[in-house]
Amino acid sequence: MSTLEAIKINQSSTAHRLKASFPVRRLSFDFTSSKRYWFDNNAYFTHLMNAMSAIFPQGELMLIEALRNIRDKIDDPLLQAEISAFIGQEAMHAKEHLAFNCYADEQQINIDKLQNEVKALYAIMQKILPSMHIMSIGCAIEHITATLGAELLRNDHWNNRLVGPVAELWLWHAVEENEHKAVFFDAYVASGGGYVSRIFYMTFAGSILTFLIANNTRRLLKADRMLSLQGIAQFLKEGVGHRGLLTLQTVKDFLDYYRPDFHPFDHDTKALEKLWQQRLDLKI
Repeated sequence: MSTLEAIKINQSSTAHRLKASFPVRRLSFDFTSSKRYWFDNNAYFTHLMNAMSAIFPQGELMLIEALRNIRDKIDDPLLQAEISAFIGQEAMHAKEHLAFNCYADEQQINIDKLQNEVKALYAIMQKILPSMHIMSIGCAIEHITATLGAELLRNDHWNNRLVGPVAELWLWHAVEENEHKAVFFDAYVASGGGYVSRIFYMTFAGSILTFLIANNTRRLLKADRMLSLQGIAQFLKEGVGHRGLLTLQTVKDFLDYYRPDFHPFDHDTKALEKLWQQRLDLKI
């Protein structure tokens, strides 16, 4: 299946007769005005988020395919509507991150190589893992992205440093990750997913994602001849702790996932979503 084919949304589902609790927004960004180091002229944090952008398109397409593979097991028409809206949002995320990644490649930021490696990894996973194992991985990915997205939205030290259309891309993405953060989890449970598989693949997926992001950030910085021990120390100083994305709150929220009774809505971000829906002028 080609990327273009994968991001097409099936509009014929009967689930569209019900309205999901969040909309599918058809946004499009023009990145031509973006600076090379669009995160406050900081190479380290710009390339950290570039490395994540390299991972997102294929990851989101994998989530879409995983849901399509199991949705016939789900009888709840409201959850079916939520799944359709989830697919719509994730398809738009994949499309816009692909657009940004193409722009980055034009600026000699080698995102394409990273994307191809991630695509190969996902292809292997989809070949050897049963569908419910892929669902477990998807639950973990959704919890990670929603948690980091919530911190990006609440942490003005970070969100104020993003500039231009790339800022709009990331903030919109963070809002929608929190809007739909329970859909994949609910679909997993409704299709028979259990606790042990869920926490095993959180550990597995979390470790793989951390390695991919860290290694890809290193490669991008090295290509720009910006990698140094002093730069790494400053990066860790700013990225970890109350001013960074990895705070005590985010660590707690990550660990909450390991509770047997955990549900994504245990972390209430509705007020945060509403604030940024208004700031970004997003339809609700």
